[in-house]
Amino acid sequence: MALSASRGWNYQGTNSGQSITVSVYVDPSQVNGEWVLAGAALTGLHNTVLVDHNTPESNLIGGLALTQSSSGYNVNTEISAGSTALVPGTPLLVGSTLTQGAVSTPYPGVTQTVLAVGSVPGASACPTPTTGATVQYAFQGSNYQLSFVPGCGITQLIAPSGATLTLTSVGTYNIGNLAHMRRIQSVTYMDTARSLLGLERNDFPAAKLFPK
Repeated sequence: MALSASRGWNYQGTNSGQSITVSVYVDPSQVNGEWVLAGAALTGLHNTVLVDHNTPESNLIGGLALTQSSSGYNVNTEISAGSTALVPGTPLLVGSTLTQGAVSTPYPGVTQTVLAVGSVPGASACPTPTTGATVQYAFQGSNYQLSFVPGCGITQLIAPSGATLTLTSVGTYNIGNLAHMRRIQSVTYMDTARSLLGLERNDFPAAKLFPK
């Protein structure tokens, strides 16, 4: 994932026949050793959503709090339009080592399969293009396919809906911490329980660009 303060990844693609731009951003300030990772989206094709502080803040689709270890990046907390919750078991999002054909279960009900190791889509947009890996995550009959490049991050996402997003650029953006994402630092078990009951709601209008 190559997370670092104020780093941003920009993706372009289509969803339900509509052009879309997604930018993923790392808040510059860690929270208790966690990286706070935010996603924001706009319709149409743009160089980035991270043009200033307000644009991503107003167009959030969700975020994660991640901890880095020798084995990779673990997910501790998530925030989305309909949920704010601790993630039980802090599952491994992506391991530091991926072997073609390897199958694992990073989280109950989720099967991770390394489909390929080598050239991957979107790698040319990395600061230092190199070989990577394509990984499939299967959950409740749906398959999500992500491609990664070491030292760069995610280079392509293919969702069950058919939405495809491919990396177009990586950079550093001095837009500060995104306020909505800072709620991750105070998520409680009560928030998690409310999310399980469908009672948690966040004002993330851009999340509607990705219907289930």
